[in-house]
Amino acid sequence: MCSRAGRTVRVKPRWCGMPEFSTQQLIEDIAQSLSPEQFDHAVGRSLAAFDTLNEQIIGEKGVTLDCHAGCSICCSLRVETFAHEIFLLARHIRAHFSADEFSALLSRLAAHEEKVLPLTVFEHATRNIICPLLQNGRCSAYAARPQSCRRHHSQDVAACQFTFDHPDDLEFPGAHDRDLFRALTAAMQENIDVYAELGYDHTIYELGTALAEALHDDTSWTRWQERGPAFLQASVTPGA
Repeated sequence: MCSRAGRTVRVKPRWCGMPEFSTQQLIEDIAQSLSPEQFDHAVGRSLAAFDTLNEQIIGEKGVTLDCHAGCSICCSLRVETFAHEIFLLARHIRAHFSADEFSALLSRLAAHEEKVLPLTVFEHATRNIICPLLQNGRCSAYAARPQSCRRHHSQDVAACQFTFDHPDDLEFPGAHDRDLFRALTAAMQENIDVYAELGYDHTIYELGTALAEALHDDTSWTRWQERGPAFLQASVTPGA
């Protein structure tokens, strides 16, 4: 176990020396955040550190990945995310999408909501519903993608294809490196715990339905800042 910023995180001892985002730094960043841009800066710093941890472990452990640009099989999975990540995504989209791109995304999000909202979490997980951010085999908001997307990886694309071809087989083992996945999951949880301890909504939201709400309802940001539920209509994954 590694002790970090006054808390203990369960990861393999050999990764204790890895560079990682200080939770104390995140707490300070949030405390000093008054504007949406400052909140986004705090999220961005933690995402950058998460990427560094990911790359460092891959290099140190010699993990061989079968992922490559243009492979989008995993973009049919249910993407679970948190409100602070959704707000970062929404503002990234508003800043970088053209009017036509934005309009097309809203149409895809509406179709996505129509498919997803009537489903249970289990039903969604077995339907191969493509992420509305996917365009021409690539993520259209890659720079602002959430931690769950950044954590995902595969050592065998054939296993990914099997999962896509058999979406109702939830017992088929994933092709990720276990040590890498566990370390990144611990880092994700540490990040989420900061928001929880500061009183922010840390509900697990489905990406597409939450993003649609964030782009349509500006009061979602105000509710979240006031420590209320960010999204009222989005699909939610029950906590453990």
